[in-house]
Amino acid sequence: MANNSRESDGEVDIAPLAEGVWVHTSYHTFSNGLRYPSNGLIVKEGNTLTLIDTAWGIEPTKVLLDKIERTIGLAVTKAIVTHHHDDRVAGVATLQARDVEVYAHPMTRQLVTENGGTAPNRSLNDISAAGTSMELGKLTVLYPGPAHATDNIMIWLAGERILFGGCPIRAMDATTMGNTADGDLASWQIVVSTLMKQYSNAQVVIPGHGTPGGTELLSHTHTLLMNSMVD
Repeated sequence: MANNSRESDGEVDIAPLAEGVWVHTSYHTFSNGLRYPSNGLIVKEGNTLTLIDTAWGIEPTKVLLDKIERTIGLAVTKAIVTHHHDDRVAGVATLQARDVEVYAHPMTRQLVTENGGTAPNRSLNDISAAGTSMELGKLTVLYPGPAHATDNIMIWLAGERILFGGCPIRAMDATTMGNTADGDLASWQIVVSTLMKQYSNAQVVIPGHGTPGGTELLSHTHTLLMNSMVD
C-alpha cells in the first residue's frame, strides 16, 4: 500500500502462526480516519530471527523490535522487505541502525531511493527476473512478476507450507483490489493463477493486510482481479 496517510500508531501485535513462525501486525490511520492493519512475518532460524517486512513506520518498527526481544528473546539479524511501499519499508533505517541486514529486490532498492527513503543494504540479485526464486536460509524468496507493485516479492516456507503473499494477495473480507496505483492488473492475474498451481499445497496464506487463511485467499484474489478487469 502506498503512503497517502496521516500517521502510524505505536501498537504492534505478535501472534504465533507455527513452530518458530509468528505474524507481526502494525497499524496505520489514514486521513479519512480508517485504521488499517499490515502484516509481516518473524521466522526463527537457529538462534536468530529473520523479519519479513518492517512495521508501518519508524517508531512502530522500534516497538516491534523491542517487543520481539521481550516476548521471543532472540535477535533479529536479517530482514527481507517485499516491495517499496511504506507499509513494507518505512522502518528500514531503524533495522539498519541496529545492524540488521535488510534484503530487497534490486528494483525495491532503486524505488526506495528515488522516493527519498532509506534503501535496504542487501540486494537479491538472483531474483531480478520475473518467475525466479532463490533460497535464503530456510526461506524461499520468489519474484513472481509485477502485480500490486512492479517489485513485489513473496516468501515460501516449505517445511511449514506457509506462503507470505503480501500485498498482491487480498484477505477474504476484501471486496476490491485496494491500491492499484503501481499495479499491473494483467500481470497480476497471471501471477495469482501461477500461485494457485504452484502452491496448491499451502496450509497458510498470509495477505499483506487482513486475516490469514488458506489457498481460498488465492482464489478470492483471482476473482477480484477478474472483476476489476471487467469493470
